[in-house]
Amino acid sequence: MAVQTARALPPGKTAGTWPEPVARFIQCSDHSLHFAGEFNGNHSARDAEVNRRMDALRCNSLPGDLQALRKHYRADAGINARLATFYDDGMPNGAASDN
Repeated sequence: MAVQTARALPPGKTAGTWPEPVARFIQCSDHSLHFAGEFNGNHSARDAEVNRRMDALRCNSLPGDLQALRKHYRADAGINARLATFYDDGMPNGAASDN
């Protein structure tokens, strides 16, 4: 269930052409954003399920994953432009996806 919206792709990149670690990060961020929107904070069974899903997605690791990707791909302007569309916490700043 990925969140789908319209975010511009950097020149030369189309959906599905990102290196696998970048594509995986984008997808995880989108899924994490989706589940964060479903969390009510009322300690319900649904909240417990949302927490389990977010743990399975490793949503808490997004900030470190983003930092590592930015470092690893620092010489790739297209990937850097794409990674710049995420806040430091790993959440999309524009809530868009292109996997």
